[in-house]
Amino acid sequence: MYRRCLIKVSGEALAGQRGFGIDPVKTGWIAGEISKASKKGAQIGIVIGGGNILRGVNAASVGVDPLIGDHMGMIATILNGMALRSALVKAGVDARLLCAFQVGAMVEVFDQEKAQSYLEEGRVVIFAGGTGNPCFTTDSAAALRAVQIRAEVMIKATQVDGVYDKDPKIFNDAIRFESITPSEVLERRLKVIDAASIEILRRDEIPVLVINLHVEGNIEKALSGFRIGTTIA
Repeated sequence: MYRRCLIKVSGEALAGQRGFGIDPVKTGWIAGEISKASKKGAQIGIVIGGGNILRGVNAASVGVDPLIGDHMGMIATILNGMALRSALVKAGVDARLLCAFQVGAMVEVFDQEKAQSYLEEGRVVIFAGGTGNPCFTTDSAAALRAVQIRAEVMIKATQVDGVYDKDPKIFNDAIRFESITPSEVLERRLKVIDAASIEILRRDEIPVLVINLHVEGNIEKALSGFRIGTTIA
């Protein structure tokens, strides 16, 4: 069983069937899945994306400079973090929301020692604001936070059940890997996680478990050591 983990949750996951914005039912369901794992003793950090509200790469569509778009995307992750924290509290979990930059009284500024202390106290810690810098993905932020909280594993909770040799939503003959090395991910140019994240995690020998977020019990199973999804190590 993994004692401490970092879970990367996409912003799109919070949108549910809506496809955009925040679906309270789906957000509550995700919080319930995290709650189950937390109540079994897992120390959980979460990095949340903002793609359900705005992606930095889509900044041109709203007529702003790409760097400004990245900052807008980081702010979107704060909104998602606040929604997820509220849902976790409703699920009976003590949760804290930390941001990479100063926001206001409702959100704490990220501090490595504070984050580790919260985890040791049994709180779920949500990390928003990405890395605090433009040009970095939330995958990179997740890898960075995984290293900073000394996570034993990073779970990438996605829309599919692992890493495939090609997009399974497009190709019926796509093959899923049970395990794959970081080097193979880079060599095959698989888009499951970006190259910067791979390098950050590889340096500290933190494995990545890629699982389907939308299957009940998957987070709990992954942290308990069940073989599900794909292991990148």
